[in-house]
Amino acid sequence: MRSRYRLLVIIFALLTALWSVYLFSLQIFDPFNLVEERRVRYTPHKDILIPTRGSIYDANGDLLVSSITYNQIDVDREAVYNWAQDEHIPLQEAYRRVSKAIGDNCSIPAEKVYERLTMNDKRSSIQIGNKVRELELERILQAFAKQKIPGLNYSFSSMKRIYSQGILAARLLGSVQAVSDGYDPETGNKSLYKMSGSCGIEATFDKQLSGEYGWREVMYNARRERVPFPKLHEKPSRDGYNLHLTIDSNIQEIMENVLYEDIDKYKAKNAGAIAMDPKTGRILGMVGISAEDKTIDPGLVRVKSNIPVSFMFEPGSTMKPMTMLTAVENHLVDPNERIPCGEWHINGRRIADTHPLGNLRPMDIITKSSNVGIAKIAQRIGPKRLYEKFISLGYGQKTGLNLYGESSGIFAKLDDWDNYTLHSVSFGQNISVTALQHITAFCAIANGGKIMKPYVVDSVTDNTGQVIQQFEPEILREVASKAVTDTIRYYMQTVVDRGTARNVKMDYIKIAGKTGTAEKALEGGKGYSTDKYNSVFVGLFPADDPQMAILVFYDEPVLGLHWGSTSAAPTFKRMLEDILFMPNCNIIAFDDRLMQNSLKMPDLRGKHISEAESILNRRGFQYKIEGADSASVVIDQFPKPGVSVDPGHPITVKIGKGSRKEENVIVRGEMPDLSGLTVRKALQVAARQNLALRIKGSGIVRRQSIQPGSRITNHAVCVIEAEI
Repeated sequence: MRSRYRLLVIIFALLTALWSVYLFSLQIFDPFNLVEERRVRYTPHKDILIPTRGSIYDANGDLLVSSITYNQIDVDREAVYNWAQDEHIPLQEAYRRVSKAIGDNCSIPAEKVYERLTMNDKRSSIQIGNKVRELELERILQAFAKQKIPGLNYSFSSMKRIYSQGILAARLLGSVQAVSDGYDPETGNKSLYKMSGSCGIEATFDKQLSGEYGWREVMYNARRERVPFPKLHEKPSRDGYNLHLTIDSNIQEIMENVLYEDIDKYKAKNAGAIAMDPKTGRILGMVGISAEDKTIDPGLVRVKSNIPVSFMFEPGSTMKPMTMLTAVENHLVDPNERIPCGEWHINGRRIADTHPLGNLRPMDIITKSSNVGIAKIAQRIGPKRLYEKFISLGYGQKTGLNLYGESSGIFAKLDDWDNYTLHSVSFGQNISVTALQHITAFCAIANGGKIMKPYVVDSVTDNTGQVIQQFEPEILREVASKAVTDTIRYYMQTVVDRGTARNVKMDYIKIAGKTGTAEKALEGGKGYSTDKYNSVFVGLFPADDPQMAILVFYDEPVLGLHWGSTSAAPTFKRMLEDILFMPNCNIIAFDDRLMQNSLKMPDLRGKHISEAESILNRRGFQYKIEGADSASVVIDQFPKPGVSVDPGHPITVKIGKGSRKEENVIVRGEMPDLSGLTVRKALQVAARQNLALRIKGSGIVRRQSIQPGSRITNHAVCVIEAEI
């Protein structure tokens, strides 16, 4: 008995010792890595909160660019299985309830969800979709919470930029690219999603548009279900700021439409145009296109270079007013003197005009665009003074706009000038400029001698509408007196009145302008091509007190139409006519404009009725629409396209059924398509979206200011135009 007792004591002692050794090893050596398991179990995870990229609006408040955020949703089938067991319902029925909760609240059909859930017998988590929008996700979460269904997991998937006006201002606005290989040191996440501007305004103002990332702490139980936990921390994300541009979409559209038509007419490789307010430096329109832009994907156009700020060209004779400005400022010419403008030989070089011009006054040298005359004036000015003046006008340096891809042009340093440079630069050779540089310099002639800093963003705001940053006109420097610039502007007016740009002259507005035709330098910079040219025209209007400046240029227009007077100048005139026809244009009295000019009837056939009405309204036509209320496409028009029509003549537009896509599902927080609806129906749809409408007219909605599919915020107001 005693021996058994001792044996039992020994056995318990050994077991106790073994257990103590085991516990000691667990505490000290941690062979099963339990410390890490415990740390993971009781350390909150951090979810990244991705900010929504800011929107971009034009000068009228019309939406140009917005963002849609997509989320990925997954269903943990193990959690659904356990729930089904607890609720005493068949697993298939549980899957049907999950499918209905998802399918009823997003664009993924319930049948598709059910197929995903039952595609195999596994109980692992399975992805349902990765294109679920924010507002759809909110409704799904509410449905799951209402029925107390577990197992729904969601995470940020991607973001998409929506360009509401299509290809309008594509190169100016630029593009973005999604980057997911970043690193956030605050959360340790190595796959941080980022939408980064790659070119255009998207890249220039990427910091303002991007916003700030946030995070939130979450706790999971052993079944990987999110559980409530006290004192979890969170850093909210901040959505990107919104940009309000100086660009007027109506002016931008006019300039683009004319350029797209004329680039085909003149068979040019590239074309560009800029409209600017010379008194403030506000850029009202900036267009750069290539011949193929309308035939390729808009996404490819957005990543192309912004031609007006990046493309360099020799300005040709449009440089002559700048040379003359230097001479007038330094009292080196007499207004009434006669300068021989025949063939001139200097420094072993022959300089001649296209046609013999005889003896010309300084004004006539600009009017008739004499190379010889301006070269002789440059000889009086001298290299140093001309170089310093051109530098002060901004040539050879960036303008300060700092748009992505902006070039500084090419203007040789004074020490590098040879015997030919002085005369060459005086008439626009041996110097390369950008359209932005050139029009900024001409704006100084328009506003009395001030170089204004050009700007394209008027203000930066947050989602509540509070102004974060306001941009104001800024004078960089004064380059001439008002008396001098008035003289040069008068010289430029004679170019239009009786000189090389007579085809631009209008009866109802005075224009100051200058044509330019420049041979393109051969590759390698030695000599000039005999069959490749740049065509340029710069116009200021009204000439006595310019309210706007427009520059137009073509790269390699077809021979025979390669002169500035035969391509760039006519394009300028077409742009000007349409801009002056805009109802909100106050440059001249609108009634005077209507009384003094007839227009050619635009081709409206095949266009959506809203686009057709926009064209007719912009040009001041009176019109009526015939056809069913549900129709949407112009099928005929009277008068026919190309017919000259007085703006007061009644226009008839016939509409019919077009190949319009089926209506999209209305998603809360996104702009619905209201066109074709009655005003009452539009108000009902808008009420469901908490959207404010500003109504013009009555009857059927023909046009809306916010494009369908665009994201809308609580303070958004959509202007709809309706007609009986």
